[in-house]
Order: sequence, then C-alpha cells, then structure tokens
Amino acid sequence: MARAAKTIRQHLLQGTVPQSKPEKPSVYQGGRPKRPKHLSPVAWTEFKRLVGILERRGTATEGEYVVAALYGEVYARWIAVKAQIGDAYMVTTTVTNNHGVERTVSRLNPLLKVAQADESRLQSLAKELGLTPKDREKVKQTRPNEQEEIIPGSMADLMPELVGKPKREPVVVRPLTLAELAAADAEENKDADVG
Repeated sequence: MARAAKTIRQHLLQGTVPQSKPEKPSVYQGGRPKRPKHLSPVAWTEFKRLVGILERRGTATEGEYVVAALYGEVYARWIAVKAQIGDAYMVTTTVTNNHGVERTVSRLNPLLKVAQADESRLQSLAKELGLTPKDREKVKQTRPNEQEEIIPGSMADLMPELVGKPKREPVVVRPLTLAELAAADAEENKDADVG
C-alpha cells in the first residue's frame, strides 16, 4: 500500500521538497446558472438551494443549468412519491389464480421502486456536482468572473452609482483642536448661564 503524501507543514519541518505537481487552476469561468422556467415550486426551491451551495464553494458555472434543473426535478418527484407512500410500505391487492379464485395478497408498495430510483439518481447527480463527502475534494474552484470583479481605479470603483449600487462615502472623524475645544466649552458655559 502506498504511503500517504506529506503535508506542506511536514515538508517544511523535515526540510524536504514536495515532488507533487501543483494543482492547475480551472479553465472555466464562474457564473450562475439561469433560472429554468419549467420547474415546479419544490424543484425551483431545491434548484436555488443547490446553486447557492455551489456558489459559496466557488464551483458554480452556467453549464450546471441542466444538471441542477434535473436535480431539482428528481428531488421534487422524490418528495411527492414519499408523501404518497406515507406509512403504506405494504399494499393489499386482490389476485385471481388460473382457476378464477380470488384471494387477497400483501405486496410491497410499487411506489417504493420509484422512490428508490429517485434516490439513486439524486445520489449520482450529487456525485457529479461534488456534493458528497467523498467527491467534495475532487471538484475544482472556477476562475472568478472578470465581469463581476471590480478593479481598483476603474469606473466601477470610482463611480459605482453609474454602474450599479451606490458606494457609501466613508465618514471622516478628526480630533478637535484645542481652540475648537475651548470654543465649544465656552458655548456650553454661555448656554448654561442663560438657562
């Protein structure tokens, strides 16, 4: 069995040089997938939650549109099937044999197969998107979106009200000089004497 790779800290402590190649940055630019119009409310809620997770991790691109929409749809169907199944894991049906005699039989609810198929599909889609603990580290972060990045000295930095959100002006607080402090005290004493 191969030995586990040393961490950077171990290399520094032992005075060795890592032989592994540095990880290449992603060639894909980050972005937010567009909202699919055909999603049901439950699927849309799951789509938003999924895109939020991907954005916080820095792995969301516009290319996840189909996979994220499919994940939302499968999730919505899985929730609906689970609601229909409820506690009825076994269903009773009437069956006739070859002689025409009817009898009552208990069988597994056929919706359980649909729920199992949805669960396995959700798991495979989660693996594709890097949402499982095992696959989380395999997903690379995307390049930052240059269109959203504000470059210092640019128009978006200097005049943000023209581009989008207005920039808050910083409040400058400076200490009072001795002359200003004395004038303020005199003003307070004058008001106290009059009142």
